[in-house]
Amino acid sequence: MSQIVETGHLQTIVAVAQSGSFSKAAEDLHVTQSAISQSIKSLETKINAKLFKRSGRKVVLTPEGENLFLFARDFLERMEETVSKIQENKNTMSGKIRIGTLSGLGKSIVAPKIVDFASKYPELKIEIRMSGAKDLKNEFEINQLDCLILPEGDVPGHSERVLIGTESINLVYPKSDDFPISEKTNLEVLAQYPVLMFEDGDPLFYTWCRKRYGKTPIRSFKRIVVNSHGNILYAVSKGLGIAVVPTHVLRRSYYKDKISSLGVDHEVSNGKIYLVYQEEAKELLRMQKLQEEFLQEMKAPSV
Repeated sequence: MSQIVETGHLQTIVAVAQSGSFSKAAEDLHVTQSAISQSIKSLETKINAKLFKRSGRKVVLTPEGENLFLFARDFLERMEETVSKIQENKNTMSGKIRIGTLSGLGKSIVAPKIVDFASKYPELKIEIRMSGAKDLKNEFEINQLDCLILPEGDVPGHSERVLIGTESINLVYPKSDDFPISEKTNLEVLAQYPVLMFEDGDPLFYTWCRKRYGKTPIRSFKRIVVNSHGNILYAVSKGLGIAVVPTHVLRRSYYKDKISSLGVDHEVSNGKIYLVYQEEAKELLRMQKLQEEFLQEMKAPSV
């Protein structure tokens, strides 16, 4: 069975070979001469070969020692180069960031912001994966994603995270005399209008009603259920009903000027949004800059 040769053994043989002296090698490595002698003796025992011989006042390599020295020198040089690249990669805006987020957040906030972010750092490679929360968390757990941008309810437990903003929602309705809605409209009147929902039992609609009126309607007329805020806004613009959508979606939507909303004073919070990242990525400059970018964009409160 082959014996394990440690990196320290390789450093010792290189230091002795290059200095031609056990005492000088000890000075270079900041250890005692006895430690150098013991390390060389241990290495010779492991490989069952003599590495050095005396030549006057110096020690020189044997043929076996020469072979091992050349390997050790090349190995240590490659290791130093690799470590340097890792450190450089850690402290520069280069390398890769793989981001996972939900489709709605991805299309309305993450992707547009990443385009701006990437334009500032041309050496940085960025991949955005948009999918469901379950799939994203699975990929994050097996290190296929470096970070996630998710609502609070979807954040995986025991993860490194930073609050980057809050999602607000608001009521939108057609610009039509058939929908004479204002800030004075009560819940009973609102409940008479057809509702366009993202999903059956849409939590956005009922969350907005509960926070706006203190309760939810006993009944609501669900006109359309479609898993797309873009299509919901299109349907509102066509006069098919009212809806509650994330304000970040509305803000970037083509239909924002073709429909009406109750305005900023009637937005309500739908929860916090977090940037979740791998623990080992915490010290990466590119991750810190990404965090700063979203904090600036979403104006997250202090935590």
